[in-house]
Amino acid sequence: MDELSGITKELLAAIQKKLSYTQSVFDLWFADLKLVELSENVAKFSTSTKLRKKILSTKYLGIIKEALLEVIGFDVEPEFDYTDTEEGFPQVPSFEDLTADPLEVTRADEAEKEKNIDALINGSEKNSLLEEYTFDTFIEGDSNKFARAACYAVAKEPTTYNPLFIYGHSGLGKTHLLYAVVNYIRKNHPKLRIVYKNSEDFINEMIAALGNGTIASFKDKYRSVDVLLIDDIQFIAGKEMMQEEFFHTFTALYGANKQIILTSDRPPKEIRPLEDRLRTRFEGGLLADVQPPSYELRTAIIRKKSASLGLFIEPELIDYMADRLQNNIRQIEGVLKRLHAVCSLSGNTVNKNLIEEVISIIDPGNIPTSVLVDRILAAVAKRYGVTVDDLTSKKKTDNIANARHVSIYIIRKMTSLSLKEIGKIFSRDHTTIMASISKVELNIQTVRNYEADINLIMKEIKHN
Repeated sequence: MDELSGITKELLAAIQKKLSYTQSVFDLWFADLKLVELSENVAKFSTSTKLRKKILSTKYLGIIKEALLEVIGFDVEPEFDYTDTEEGFPQVPSFEDLTADPLEVTRADEAEKEKNIDALINGSEKNSLLEEYTFDTFIEGDSNKFARAACYAVAKEPTTYNPLFIYGHSGLGKTHLLYAVVNYIRKNHPKLRIVYKNSEDFINEMIAALGNGTIASFKDKYRSVDVLLIDDIQFIAGKEMMQEEFFHTFTALYGANKQIILTSDRPPKEIRPLEDRLRTRFEGGLLADVQPPSYELRTAIIRKKSASLGLFIEPELIDYMADRLQNNIRQIEGVLKRLHAVCSLSGNTVNKNLIEEVISIIDPGNIPTSVLVDRILAAVAKRYGVTVDDLTSKKKTDNIANARHVSIYIIRKMTSLSLKEIGKIFSRDHTTIMASISKVELNIQTVRNYEADINLIMKEIKHN
């Protein structure tokens, strides 16, 4: 039962994070929600009243299912029951009227409306899940070291780099870094007013403010903060009104020497359509990219996160998982959570077959690195009329050398193998591998149809 209580705690924290409304909405419907049974297909919950059961199973079913997937790592169907006691039920006007949206109950209260995620991370309602995201729990490697250092510098002394723009693909730890900044400032600079938002919530809040006539309050809220953090800023692209409002908010904060931190899945120059005046401002501070984790970093992440879950994995299986899970950190976390849940339910230990089964569920298109490298070599050899042995040999005829360069380039593009690891495949040192990649990049710029040929090979490999 202790384990179910722990899952309930994490689940409620995940739900609370997803709700972009007031704290009282959360208290009203989720305060006494408890996970009482968990199997591979069903999660059974208990709540206090029939009304709560109905609201949770209709209005909030989607949010609960999403949160369950995040916490336990696999899909289950929520089921609800109630205990028929009204004790402790919050008194909110007209909540019996089920024809109305339950969220409308508290929207009329302007003070309560401000108590959303901003208030949570500023400490008025501490969220245990958010508190776990610190600089200490962020696992550092070459792929994220610069971004981590920049965020830490800004957290220690806001406006050190302003704005700070962090970019990289989804699941690489950008949001963790934002929370780490928030938690550090909250602890060490408690007087500073912080607002964290993802861009979707920012957009929805602005639309709501326009609709209910509180746009002045909206502007004042965002232009009076000391630190503004916006996650996934790329989503304002193409939304003229949002870009206009954010431009003026940005200008007001920057002019008042207030810290701005933004994240995106791409650098400013690649966000389209984005107004030039915003792009130049985003590029006017420090740009820090986060790359996919290296093999060494993936290994460290698996070790640390499995230990935090109390999940024992043999060292050779950790190495195997690090080789298989190359895309992002979120993918690794999803696999570990599902492994933990499956082992907890079945009493089994982690083995290679179970890892394969879980990976096939979390990432159906995942291909082992060794298999992918073999596919790349075979596809390139076929395209250039040579053998795989020719590619890894010492032969230096023009056709074989060019095919070898292309093989090296594609392996670098399609896997997370280091230069040294690629060198071992071809019995060459990392400087030779770098030279091969440089030759291909030059040919892409100067030789007609060269890049098109490479893209065709890569497409064939992906669909093989």
